[in-house]
Amino acid sequence: MCTCIAEIKESYTRVRHQTAEVAQQQFDIDNYLDKVNVVRKELEQITEETNNLVEMVRDHFTEFDIQETVELLAHSTPILILMDQLYQKLVESPLYSGLKTTVENYRDCVSEFQELCTDLQTFNIDVPRNEKCRETEELLKKLA
Repeated sequence: MCTCIAEIKESYTRVRHQTAEVAQQQFDIDNYLDKVNVVRKELEQITEETNNLVEMVRDHFTEFDIQETVELLAHSTPILILMDQLYQKLVESPLYSGLKTTVENYRDCVSEFQELCTDLQTFNIDVPRNEKCRETEELLKKLA
C-alpha cells in the first residue's frame, strides 16, 4: 500500500481541473496575441503538472496494490478524455499556429500519461492476476 496515494489523487484532481478549465475556453481569432499568451501559459502549467504527476506515480509504481491502481485508473479515464478533447480543440483552433510548439509538448506529455495508465493496468493489475505469471514468479523465488 502506497503512503502517498492521497497526494497523488490530489495531483490527479489538479490536472483534471486545469485541463477542463482550458478546454472550456473559446479559441477564436479576436485578440490573437493576448489569447495565445494566455493559452500558452495555461497549457504549459497543465503540461508541467501532468509531467509531475507521471513522475510521482512512476516513483511509487511498485508500492500500489491492485485496489489503489484501480482507483488511480478510475481517476485517469476522465482526464484522458478531457486531454484528448483539449488537444483536438487546440489543433483545430485558429490559435494553433501561435501555439504549435506548446501544443506538441502537451501532446508528448499526454502520451506519457497514457503510457503510464497502460503500464499501471498491465503491471499492477493484469500481471498479478495472471495465474501463469504468479506460478513463474514462485518458481523464480525458489531458484533465488
